[in-house]
Formats: sequence, structure tokens, C-alpha cells
Amino acid sequence: IEVGNLFPLGAKYSKAFNLQFINSKGKREYVIMGSYGIGLGRVMGAIVEIHHDNKGIIWPKTIAPFKVHLIEISARDEASIKKQAEKIYKNLIDKGIEVLYDDRNDKTAGEKFADADLIGIPWRAVVSQKTLGKDSFELKQRNQKKTKLIKISESKNLEF
Repeated sequence: IEVGNLFPLGAKYSKAFNLQFINSKGKREYVIMGSYGIGLGRVMGAIVEIHHDNKGIIWPKTIAPFKVHLIEISARDEASIKKQAEKIYKNLIDKGIEVLYDDRNDKTAGEKFADADLIGIPWRAVVSQKTLGKDSFELKQRNQKKTKLIKISESKNLEF
């Protein structure tokens, strides 16, 4: 995979700007130049090629655009779920954790989960009627199948 490139420029530009140095023998020479570049689009493509599964991207934690994908699953009139999801969002943001908050109410839970897998943010947090009944939310790593319930009050103590 080519993610960068090199263009040898030789002495073309150093001659134009009279850019010289004195070599070990005390003789003046023109600087030999090169131009180096990294194609960010190619780097992203290489990362995705290596870090993915059949559902989508699995961003490495160190370069993920967000650390947590917070998903609110509620009917349009369930203010209590929205309130708790917003509390978790605020707790994470206050800790400096980047959060993508999916509060779309025109998508099903399955659509939201599929989108979350496709986007590939390292952690998925889900607030729903089911989890709210336990004063908790569901937390899952993108690259693992197992989920765990976390008390909402503990959201301000989480480390990612």
C-alpha cells in the first residue's frame, strides 16, 4: 500500500536560491533536495483496510474521530431516556472525551446499531428503557461482542 511519496528534486531549487553548504573537504556544494508527502486519504484507506470487519470500520482508539458513540433508543415521548442520555453525554464531554451522540428519533435501534458498527467508533454506549430500568446504560467495545451494564452515576468515572 502506498501512503506516501517522494519527489527527488536534486539541485534544481537549491541552485535557483543559491542554497549551498561546505562539504567535509571544504568545497561548496548545492544542497540535494527532496519533497516528501503523505496522502491522508491513502493513510485513511490503509487504516480501514487493516482495521475492519464485515460490519464496517473498527477505528484504533488512538486515531478514532470519537471515543464513544452514545446511542439513545427511545420513542418520541420518552423524556426520561433523553434526559439520562444527555447526562451521560455531559459527563463524558466534561471529562474531555469525544462523543458522537445519536439522538435520531426517526431510526430504529437496529438501524442505529448498524450505523454505529459501520462508523466504527471504539466504544458504544446505549441508553434505552431496558437499561434505564436498572439505572444503567450498556457499554460495548466495537471489536468485542460482550456488553456490560454501567451505572449512570459511574459515567463520570469512566476511562477510555
